[in-house]
Amino acid sequence: MASTEAVISYFGAERAESLLFICVGLVALELAWTCWRKGASDQARGAALALVVVACIQLVVGGTVFMRSPHDQARVVQIVQAEPARVRSEEVPRMETVMRNFRVYRWIEVVLLGLSQLWAAVAARGSWWRGVGLGLMPQAALMLLLDELAEQRGAVYLAWLQAL
Repeated sequence: MASTEAVISYFGAERAESLLFICVGLVALELAWTCWRKGASDQARGAALALVVVACIQLVVGGTVFMRSPHDQARVVQIVQAEPARVRSEEVPRMETVMRNFRVYRWIEVVLLGLSQLWAAVAARGSWWRGVGLGLMPQAALMLLLDELAEQRGAVYLAWLQAL
């Protein structure tokens, strides 16, 4: 019987990072609200919009992973313990899809980071577009970092699954 420590570790780390996504999203919403409420400028309102859009993504993704991880962990632990052959037909393909998705997310985040830097640097001072750039830049950078960490964890977990 295979050990399930790798499964528990992987899903535990996914759940912990999902809490970080939720916290970052909540902080971004508060910052957006502050920008909107106190900022009379187009730049403040542009920053608020960018913060809200990415915060909503963070809250949805974080909440979904947080709620789903315990069920996924229990499902995979049961498969590993009772029917290890099913790992190759169920969990390995699922993780291969997850890993492909990370490559897509990386490209999207890199493009958004580049656009945010361009808008922050080139748009007129005080403009809505400059605000969008300034609000989007830290969010895109943070998403890129967190997804890179998740991808690294996923690669280790996938290698473990494939070795079963």
